[in-house]
Amino acid sequence: MLAKQLKSARLNKNFTQQEVANKLNISRQSISKWENGSSTPDINTLKILASFYEISIQDLTKENENLKEKIKSNNHTIHTQQKKLSNIKEILTKNESDDSWFLLITLCLTFLFAPLIFITLPLVLIKNKKDNHLYKWIVLLAVIITAVSFFAIYGWISDVFNFGGTVTIE
Repeated sequence: MLAKQLKSARLNKNFTQQEVANKLNISRQSISKWENGSSTPDINTLKILASFYEISIQDLTKENENLKEKIKSNNHTIHTQQKKLSNIKEILTKNESDDSWFLLITLCLTFLFAPLIFITLPLVLIKNKKDNHLYKWIVLLAVIITAVSFFAIYGWISDVFNFGGTVTIE
């Protein structure tokens, strides 16, 4: 915190680190280290800096209450947003689970009317996501139902157009 206060005090006076270093007969590297927090000035140097910046040592060394409040407020906001995100994820997971069962039921209903496979199969495969917990079952059922549906459609077409395995002798 002292590092930020030192930098802020210098910037409030519109000084560069080099200007402060020249006026106080201190190296610019020392000022840089104090302002980035990698070292701290001794008490005598701190008195000189406070006098030069025209602020009290207490102002240089006190913690910023506004910053603490802002951090506390931000932490509360983050916690609230994380809860909301968790709730959204839970709802989405539930919806995906519902979707998985819906896809399975849709495929099963295709058994009732085989030509529906041309409509339902693309829709089911597009809607089926790899992170669905029933993904593999849906794909397996889609393959089986497709095979059965094509067999049923072939049988129906062969009956209607009278080709295939039936021979009548008159």
